[in-house]
Amino acid sequence: MPTAAELHDVTKPAAIAPTNHPIGFWFFFWGEFAERCSYYGMRAILALYMTEKLGVDKSDAGTYMSLFIAACYFFPLIGGWVADNFLGKYWTIVLFSVPYVAAQFLVGIEDKALVFGSLLLLAMGSGVIKPNISTLMGLTYDQQRPGQDQLRTSAFSWFYMAINIGAFLSQVAMPYLRTTYSYQTAFLFPAGLMSLALMIFAAGKRFYATESITRKVVGDPNSPPPADTRTVTGIPVHTKLVTPEEKAADTKLKLQTLGRIGALFLTVMFFWAIFDQSASTWIFFANTYMDCTLFGTKTPPDSIQAFNPLFIVALVPLSVMLFKAFPVKATSKIALGFLLTGVSMAIMSLAGFMAGQATKANKITFPEGELVLPHSAATLSDVKSGEVAFGGVKITATDWAYNTDKKKLEFTNGIVTLTDGRVVKVSGGHTGTPPAAAELSAGGVLEPLMKSADELKDVKSDAAKAAVEEIDWVKPAERVTVWWQVFAYLILTVAEILVSITGLELAFVAAPPTMKSFVTACWLAVVFLANLLINAPITRLYPTMSPGVYFAMLGGAMLLILTIYAPIAGRFNRLMAEAKTA
Repeated sequence: MPTAAELHDVTKPAAIAPTNHPIGFWFFFWGEFAERCSYYGMRAILALYMTEKLGVDKSDAGTYMSLFIAACYFFPLIGGWVADNFLGKYWTIVLFSVPYVAAQFLVGIEDKALVFGSLLLLAMGSGVIKPNISTLMGLTYDQQRPGQDQLRTSAFSWFYMAINIGAFLSQVAMPYLRTTYSYQTAFLFPAGLMSLALMIFAAGKRFYATESITRKVVGDPNSPPPADTRTVTGIPVHTKLVTPEEKAADTKLKLQTLGRIGALFLTVMFFWAIFDQSASTWIFFANTYMDCTLFGTKTPPDSIQAFNPLFIVALVPLSVMLFKAFPVKATSKIALGFLLTGVSMAIMSLAGFMAGQATKANKITFPEGELVLPHSAATLSDVKSGEVAFGGVKITATDWAYNTDKKKLEFTNGIVTLTDGRVVKVSGGHTGTPPAAAELSAGGVLEPLMKSADELKDVKSDAAKAAVEEIDWVKPAERVTVWWQVFAYLILTVAEILVSITGLELAFVAAPPTMKSFVTACWLAVVFLANLLINAPITRLYPTMSPGVYFAMLGGAMLLILTIYAPIAGRFNRLMAEAKTA
C-alpha cells in the first residue's frame, strides 16, 4: 500500500500512477454519506413538521421549503470564494460544519423563530460544504491519479451514490422515528450523523490533495515576487506578479468560462425547479390523494421520497458501466434527462386526474392516533368552551384553547361523542384504548388512523394535548395507489443521474484551475435560482390548482425548455472544442 508521502507526490508521471482509487476517496465517501444522511433526513420530514407542528399553511410551507433549499444552494457561492481565496477547501469545510452540527440539534424545538434561525445555519453549513468537498476530491485525483480521467469520473459517480445511500437510509428512518416517537426524537438522528460526518472527514486530512492559493497581483514580472505567505489555516499563498495585460487576460478567461457554461446552467435551473418539489408538493399530494400502502404496510407519505436514493444506488453502477462502454456527450445526457423529467410529470399529472376531489374535513390528533371528522361549521379560532359539532360527531371540552401559531384548537380533557352515542374519552390529552377502527367509522368518523398495539407501547403517558385542525381530505376509495409516485420517482431518478452527475463533473472539467470551487459553486447556485425564482412562487399555486393540472403545467414547461436547450448545447460544445485547440 502506498504511503501518505507517496500519495502526495505529484511529480510521478501519469503512466506509472496507481490505477486504484486513492485512500482519501474512502474518507470522502463515508464523510459525505453521513453528512447527506443528516441533511436529507432533516429535510425529509421538514415540510410536514412545518404544517403539523408549526401551524404553517401548505402554500407557505412549500414556499419556505423552496427558500430553504435555495439558501442551501446560495451559500456555495460564498463557500467557494472563501476556500479559493482565504481558508482552503479542507478548513472551510471543517469550520462551517460546527454551526451545521449545532443547528441540527436546535431545529426540533417547536418554536418558529428558533426553527427558522436553525434552518439558516443549516443552509449556511450545508451550502458552504457542497462546492468544496467535491472539488477537493477532484483535486486529490488530479494530484494522486494524474491523467486518469475515467477513474475520476467513476469516483464522482460513486461519490454521488454515497450521497444517495445516506439519503435513502435517513428518508426511511426519519418518518418512522417521527411516527413512532416524536419530531424531536427524529431530529436527533441527523444531528448525531452530522457529528459523525465531521469526525470522519477530519480524520482523512493527510490523504487529501495538498492545497495552495495563488494570487495574481499587477506588477513588474521581472521583479522578485513578494515572499510567500500562509493563510490563518496554514495554506501556502503564492503571489505572482503579472502585467496589466495578463491580469486582463485572466479576467477575460474567467468571464469566457462563465459565458461558456452560464446559458447551459440556466436551462438546468428548470430541471431542479421540478426535481426539488419532491420535498414539498409531492409529499402534500401523497398525503391527501394517495393510498400510501406499500407491500401491505401503511407508509408515511414523506418516506416515499426514499425511493429516489434507492433507485440512485441501484442505477448508478449500471450507468457507470453503460457510459464506459458507450461514451455519450455530456450535453446529450442532459437533454435526455430533460425529456424524462417531462415524462415523470406526466405520470404525476395522470395520477392527479385519476384521484378523487379533495374536500374540507377536521382532524383530531392525540398520541394514540388521529380521527378524521366531518368539517365543522364553527370557526376553530372562535371556539371558547362547550360543545363543537363535526357533522354528527360532537366534542365537548371545558378547556378549549386556540393555538394561533400552530392554527390548531387544543384541549386536554373532553369527550368525543359518536353518532351512535358511544364516547371516546380524552384525559390528559390521551384517549386510552379507543374503539376499533370499524366501530369508529360506524360512529360517524370519516377515517380512524389509530396506532397499533405495538406502536402504543412506545406512546408516552405524560401530559399532552389533543388538537383539532382543518385538513384537505379525499375518500379512501377515491385515492390512487402510491405506486404512481414510485414510478414517477423511477423516471425522475434516471433523469437526475443524467443531469446532476454529468453537470457536477462538467463544472469541474470546464473550469480553469484557479476557479474550480467557484464554478462548482455556480453549478450548485443553479439550484438556488431554481428554488428562489421558480419554486418559491410556483408552489403557492399548488393548493389552489387541481394536482393533475399543476403537474401537467410543470411537464409542459420542461418540454419547452428542452427545445430552448438544443441550440445552447450545440454552442457549448463548439466553444469547448475551440478552448481545447486554443
